[in-house]
Amino acid sequence: MRSDINALCRGSVVLLSSHLEAYIKELGELALESLYTKSVSRDKLSTRFFYHISKNILDELKDTSDPNKIADKVFEFIDLDTAYWCKDGTFPTSIPVERFNKGFSNPAFKKIRSYFNRFGYNHYKRDLASKLQAHYLPTINMVNHLVDIRNKIAHGDPEATKTPSEVQQMILIIKRYCAETDSVFASWWKTGFCSIRCSSSDLI
Repeated sequence: MRSDINALCRGSVVLLSSHLEAYIKELGELALESLYTKSVSRDKLSTRFFYHISKNILDELKDTSDPNKIADKVFEFIDLDTAYWCKDGTFPTSIPVERFNKGFSNPAFKKIRSYFNRFGYNHYKRDLASKLQAHYLPTINMVNHLVDIRNKIAHGDPEATKTPSEVQQMILIIKRYCAETDSVFASWWKTGFCSIRCSSSDLI
């Protein structure tokens, strides 16, 4: 019985971490999709945003020294991505979400903050702290603790587990973290670009 409870709790931690990662990606995907569907002007976007659209090609180009391979990569960039690289007008097609999101996993707070930086959102930490106030540090610590425990479980650490009450507490804190993250990101996106939330009922 105890081993079954332990297995369920370990599985719950892994699933909770996966759901947090998926939620952050889905929030980003919603913002990316809105740029095309709502015809947002590209002149509002930060330069780094464009880099992350083409990061896979640009990084391969940066790491290549062979002239033929460099030329091949330039042609690949021209064929696939030049339509995105303009600071005027709107995007002619949807942004490739999987490529933009590539590299984001194991959603520790530092990585989530870095992910939002891809969009040019530099004040996420400040805005979230303002929302959570006294709960800010405990919440961030729980996000990081969740990912740490998940990684230990994934590597087979038999000591990495939680009790049912501890799992429940983690769920409650992570749900609040997602709700407040949704609120600050959506508010920032609406101010700079367009609305991605119709009402409070759309929030996590």
